[in-house]
Amino acid sequence: MDRRGRIAAGSHGVARDHGFHVGMAVAIAATVIGGFGSFALRGQVDIARVPYWVHVHGAVFMAWTLIFVAQAVLAQRGSRALHRRLGWIAAGLAVVMVPLALGTAAMSVRMGRVPPFFPDTIFVALNLLEVSAFGGLLIAAIRLRRRTDWHKRLMLCAMVAMIGPAFGRILPMPLLGPWGGLAVMSGQLLFVLVAMVHDLRSRGRVHAACWIGAAVIAIEGLAVPILAAAPPVIALTEALARS
Repeated sequence: MDRRGRIAAGSHGVARDHGFHVGMAVAIAATVIGGFGSFALRGQVDIARVPYWVHVHGAVFMAWTLIFVAQAVLAQRGSRALHRRLGWIAAGLAVVMVPLALGTAAMSVRMGRVPPFFPDTIFVALNLLEVSAFGGLLIAAIRLRRRTDWHKRLMLCAMVAMIGPAFGRILPMPLLGPWGGLAVMSGQLLFVLVAMVHDLRSRGRVHAACWIGAAVIAIEGLAVPILAAAPPVIALTEALARS
């Protein structure tokens, strides 16, 4: 293959990779919207009686999800300048999301609004680990923003790390019993597995960012029951419930 042919093939591969990540972003957004939307449609949440801070939490996280999709589309179209500007807006939004997520979790325990399929301690541990996994992967993605192969995969994994609650509303958690957490983690890892298969088909090997993301998500999921049984988390949960 001559130089022109190699350039054309490389451009086609980049376009296909961007297209794949747009599809993944849309699939993740559909999971989030479908999970929380189906929960409401099944009558398991009274929207009119939901506290304002839950609405704020939902609006901020939905905005992040839509920006995530928009960023994938902008990258596919080659709109780098707009992608960078929107990226810094997303980074600022993430700074708000972390304390908002923890605050909403604390208020949920305090007001007895924890989803029925989560024991209180599991809910607290899940939120602490989910925020940590999301924040760690997001910071790594921002630091490696100039290395697009790393950046987009770490961003994908950061997004996947925070959609556990959406899977909790899609899966039949009461029927799964103690296996519920493993089922949620498996759903999250399925997204990363798809990205790994894409890497194998397009690159011939799995990118290291996918392995790192999968490890972080697996540790997050497996550590939830361990952290939930830790005395400090039990004490924190009891203090929130009494306040």
